[in-house]
Amino acid sequence: MMKLSKQLKEDFNKCEAIIKENSKTFYKAFSMLKAKQDRQAIYAIYAYCRVVDDAIDEYKDIDLLNSYEAKLMNMIKGNPPTDFIFRSLNEVIKYYYPKDYDFKPYFDLIEGQRQDFLFIQPITLDDLLKYCYHVAGVVGEMLSYVLAPKEAIGELKYVATNLGEAMQITNILRDIGEDRKRNRIYIPKDVMQQFNYTQEDLETGVINHGFTQMFEYLANYAHKKYEIALEKLHLFKPDARKPLLLASKMYEEIIHTIRLNNYDVYNIRSVVSDERKKEIVLSIYK
Repeated sequence: MMKLSKQLKEDFNKCEAIIKENSKTFYKAFSMLKAKQDRQAIYAIYAYCRVVDDAIDEYKDIDLLNSYEAKLMNMIKGNPPTDFIFRSLNEVIKYYYPKDYDFKPYFDLIEGQRQDFLFIQPITLDDLLKYCYHVAGVVGEMLSYVLAPKEAIGELKYVATNLGEAMQITNILRDIGEDRKRNRIYIPKDVMQQFNYTQEDLETGVINHGFTQMFEYLANYAHKKYEIALEKLHLFKPDARKPLLLASKMYEEIIHTIRLNNYDVYNIRSVVSDERKKEIVLSIYK
């Protein structure tokens, strides 16, 4: 068990506040983990991912992103962290991760944000999936050390990666309209061409047969990745299975909500209703 000083308890509380404020879906799911230290570990990992993501997504500050990389490298070298997120993360790493851990997913997340800073529209679906891995699949890998028994981590890193990528594709579909305002198109060029949906169509917010077919093509790809992840749910720690299932189902429900909104991603930000969330929770926690 992690032995926490008063300072570290405060640090983990700050990390919890970050996930509570920024992702109600994840917080609702992972706050249901039975072990407090598992919950705290998830909150710390999420907080790291959040600030790295925000450095570019919110602030467009490459120097800020580089500063997080420097803090990560200092932590790895054994220098005492001065940042509450890295103090918390350092405790999580010491308790949950192997001593020879290479931190590749943590550095890959930073690299994914660099790609976002120098944004280029993906050409192919493979290009999009590489991006999804760097900004979301790696998060699944990070969490697998907390949520999986040690003997299953190798297999479950692949499962967690699929879940992260499914969630990122879901984000991309939900945020097509918002990303358009930021001059970003995450839909691959060859996918747009496949369904005769032009850049002009996207820039003017056209919702036609080509758009719905394109949407469903990517949505079904996400559904398959959710399915891959959920088929292996039994390999996770027993008390992690329902929270993971809840997070997956709530996130996947965003796709269904977009359909209910007639695919209007340009004028409506599709959010799962509180009533539907309660139905999902009750279906899992019977």
